[in-house]
Amino acid sequence: MHDTAPVLRKRLFFAVAILVFGWMLVLNCLTPYIADDFTFAYAFDTGLRLHSLPQLLKSLAYHYYEWSGRVVVKFFAQGFTMFPKILFNLCNAGAYVALALVIYRLARGRRTGRYDLVIFVLILAALWEISPAFGQTNLWMCGACNYLWASLGCLTFLLPWRYYLQKSFAGSWRWNVGMAIAGLLAGWLSENTSAGMLVCLVLCLAALRIDRRIIPVWMWTGLGGSLAGFAILILARGNYNRASVYGDYESFLTRYAVRFFQCLNMLKEYAMPLLLTFAVLFVLLCYQRNARGGGLSPLVWPLILLVGGLAANFAMILSPDYYERSTHGPFCFLTAACAACAVQLSGVLLRKILTCCAACVMLLCTIHAAEAGYDIASYYVMYRTRDSLLRSEVTSLGDAASSAELVSYAIEPYTHWCAAYGLPDIREDSGDSIGLCRARWYGVGGITATEAHTYPFPGHMNDAYAAGEAAAESGTE
Repeated sequence: MHDTAPVLRKRLFFAVAILVFGWMLVLNCLTPYIADDFTFAYAFDTGLRLHSLPQLLKSLAYHYYEWSGRVVVKFFAQGFTMFPKILFNLCNAGAYVALALVIYRLARGRRTGRYDLVIFVLILAALWEISPAFGQTNLWMCGACNYLWASLGCLTFLLPWRYYLQKSFAGSWRWNVGMAIAGLLAGWLSENTSAGMLVCLVLCLAALRIDRRIIPVWMWTGLGGSLAGFAILILARGNYNRASVYGDYESFLTRYAVRFFQCLNMLKEYAMPLLLTFAVLFVLLCYQRNARGGGLSPLVWPLILLVGGLAANFAMILSPDYYERSTHGPFCFLTAACAACAVQLSGVLLRKILTCCAACVMLLCTIHAAEAGYDIASYYVMYRTRDSLLRSEVTSLGDAASSAELVSYAIEPYTHWCAAYGLPDIREDSGDSIGLCRARWYGVGGITATEAHTYPFPGHMNDAYAAGEAAAESGTE
């Protein structure tokens, strides 16, 4: 009799992937242009609205020399502004699901039993729950290109290395060249995520050396391309121009001690669930291997991913600021490390425990998804209302709009799943680059906000809602 269990697992696996894609597509469609999206819609060198590839390339060249070496991700961040946003919505929802699939494949490798639904659900839960700035890194157009897409690129580049550690395979000259080009792009993606990837590559080579296995040419070309891309990223003149505007502690020791504890605090505040989970799973895996008399090789890959994640986190010591959104890459490495342990655990009892954990986190994710959906949809409705009011005012001003100063209000969301959470909205001073580009977007001289508006969210509080309650209470006294 034919066993239907594998077929059912496969269908459920793809059903979950499609469901997550649909959910992320809805959230992306409910996320408008925010903050730097307005800035990226215009060429950095001329200030003109982007409309062509040559114009985009010149803008990126200017950006490289004046602001940042992160040209590859900025290509997408600026490029998407030239098309209807639905294109980004579709691509970004696909990128989110692709990242989960890549992490799953990094964990499982080329083993049989490809459709492990429990592990896939746990990976999706980690991506949804652990990120301290989910909206900024997965929904905000500029942020998603800088973080989600960078993490996807770096982790995807690690897949051939993962497969080779499991089983050696030869590469043609085309493969060698392709890995060099792919490495160049992957190393050029993100300062800390690419650094973590490079650490993983070096550790893979060291593991192969210790195991006295042949290191193929494509690994050397891939590593060389990655180092070249990372050098181009780090040595950009724009990085030094930007660093010069930051104030920092004068003492060398104080400066880097403070930065070290900033990095450590990010792990303590947000990554403890991943680190504790890894510790438990790794100890169980060690016990299982010892009980069976196995070698240490299955333990190597989870450790490589763990060290890569820690390296990506502490690479931020070299940056004067460590924003919460910069944890996206490090936490993806840590998620992959946990999954790489979990997929190797066997035994009926352990699998039942993992299944129970998956059921519990699914319940938690469902509750948070309802909250996130309400917050994001409410913000979208208020944003569209404000947008209609601004455009009506611009229409009524006619030719005088280009020099007019509009007065509006800011909108304040509640949860970190909303892309606007923690990002600048319309402010009292419209003279910064974001304010100027937003005004240019509407065709006016400037837009300022004199107050912040919000929407009721029982059980949650933000500054605007608290201020409104305080005003109401003072009015009744």
